[in-house]
Amino acid sequence: MIRLGKIVIAVLIAALSALPVTAGQKTQIASTLGCIKTITSGTPILSGIPTGNLPSHILAQRCGGLTLGIRFHNGVLQSTAVQNRFIPHYTARGKKLAIPDARVTISQGNIREAWLTRPTQRYNHAILGDNVEAGGLAVLLANKQRIEVIADKNTVFEDRMARLVDLDKNGENEIVVVQSDMDRGAAIVIFAVHNQKLVKLAQSPPIGRSHRWLNPAAAADFDGDGNIELAWVETPHIGGILKIARLTGTGSKRRLDIIAELSGFSNHAIGSREQMLAVTFDWNQDGKKDIILPGSRRQNIRVVSLIKGQLKVIDEIAIGGEIASPLVAADLDGNGTGEVLLVTKDSRLLSFSPEIY
Repeated sequence: MIRLGKIVIAVLIAALSALPVTAGQKTQIASTLGCIKTITSGTPILSGIPTGNLPSHILAQRCGGLTLGIRFHNGVLQSTAVQNRFIPHYTARGKKLAIPDARVTISQGNIREAWLTRPTQRYNHAILGDNVEAGGLAVLLANKQRIEVIADKNTVFEDRMARLVDLDKNGENEIVVVQSDMDRGAAIVIFAVHNQKLVKLAQSPPIGRSHRWLNPAAAADFDGDGNIELAWVETPHIGGILKIARLTGTGSKRRLDIIAELSGFSNHAIGSREQMLAVTFDWNQDGKKDIILPGSRRQNIRVVSLIKGQLKVIDEIAIGGEIASPLVAADLDGNGTGEVLLVTKDSRLLSFSPEIY
């Protein structure tokens, strides 16, 4: 049984022991893993946005550069060196006009690849670490056709990747990207392929002033009604607001309707290129996906549920350090309950889980 109110925080191996996890554990075990620099999911999030998968292993990069595959098998920790060719890479090598730090996203649907193009310095925000943003968005279709949409001269795609997710459950992926207006700030924009062209379906209202940004967090059915919702954090560096929205309407009359919001979150550190600081899975085993992400100072983890149309924090705990990696979701001990994993700036690999009895 899972009881809310506390979260297990433990060094990875303690959280993955074969015994039930109990509240308050924080144990350094299997120190032979050594200094950990960063982690990534063992099942790569090729689409660019967490949707609730819980892989059985993760990849952990040691400070010396060696990457380990970490998992449990029959209750025993296994860590295996992983060759570079087996480590997922998302770089846009060979992609025409790609921005320097673009991440290519991939799916097996109507859109096979998506990436940001046409580097520009016309917007001097540098929220992702430099003054180069994207002036275009390109996709490769299943029929091998490459198509592209160009932002108007007063906007840029202030992002590193275009996320692929079927928001309206019609069997075809939409594209989720951050587009910033030089006067009105950032917005979530939804594109789709129609008649072999990229068309804008809907967008959130711009934040309202220049040099204000937002960062997508997750996409899933957060309230159990069968629809897919999209989550993001608006102004994650200054009083971040978690917002949940749904793509509604049909044909050309689409809207991105915000259905709930709550302040006190941050899924990005200013100047960082890492945007994956949120995950989603069913934390409290009630059949609905929850959103797990840092608090506003990125010094604690908060678990948020969408309950009767309102966002509620159902669990939170201090990290005891600063985050220096993406957040990764997994079920490494195979007990059916997810864990959230992260690395701190002092190279500790931590696991967060609900309290279990």
